[in-house]
Amino acid sequence: MKKKKMLDQMAAVTHAQYLREHARVKPVLDEEARLRGQLNKLQQRVLETRAQADGDHAMKALGADLLWEGWHTRTRRELNMELAKVTARKLMAMDKLRKSFGRKTAIEDMAKAEQKRIRMARIKALQENLLS
Repeated sequence: MKKKKMLDQMAAVTHAQYLREHARVKPVLDEEARLRGQLNKLQQRVLETRAQADGDHAMKALGADLLWEGWHTRTRRELNMELAKVTARKLMAMDKLRKSFGRKTAIEDMAKAEQKRIRMARIKALQENLLS
């Protein structure tokens, strides 16, 4: 019985650790989604602006098209660098989450096996009492 209680406590602890790791992953995933959304918006703006600028000779004459290209290239580079950092953080967080999930699952399986063993021992004891 003591082993079952200890396994139940370990299961509760590993479940709490798993939830903590899961909570740490969510903000990283949200940040990744935000950056990917910004990159998509930037790409849409670039496509729209290029379509408009093709016929706008005044914009080309003033060099605004070159300034725009420079701005959007810098912005894309910055967003991609931020995304790379967030992706690295996500990979580390996901690795910790996988390990935590593995521990949680292993302890839960051990607790279930112990419950089954106890149940079978009780059944066997009852059967022996009935037969004797």
